[in-house]
Amino acid sequence: MSDNIIKDRFNISADELEARMQKQQELHNEPCQKAVMILEAALDKVLEKLGVNTTQVYPDGSSAVPDQMDALGIIMTENTDERTPQLNGFFVFVTRNCDLIPYAWVGAARINRNGECYCDIQWFIDNRLDETGGVKLIKG
Repeated sequence: MSDNIIKDRFNISADELEARMQKQQELHNEPCQKAVMILEAALDKVLEKLGVNTTQVYPDGSSAVPDQMDALGIIMTENTDERTPQLNGFFVFVTRNCDLIPYAWVGAARINRNGECYCDIQWFIDNRLDETGGVKLIKG
């Protein structure tokens, strides 16, 4: 029997594994986390305009936002229908006198040709479109 160790594609050194994990963090995990933060900031902007305190937490550490939304009659739904990818995002409605009034749409995070991430906010009552974000996800 030969004492030669055959290196295949499934066995890598600890240094190579660490380098791959750092590359995964820089090129995948961090950009995804930044995109989620931009989307959350856009949702917070809409909710704050409706009077929700997005920073309030209960003593046990849970968010008070859902209870505030219930008290104010705010309903948020997510659209992930594959037939309407241009509408992916969150729709925010307000209930007044048993009527469901569309208030805003927060689109999914998108990247422009310069590599900057944005979220669109369509305000239905004001009939205007805002962009929030503008952060470059991958430095390069």
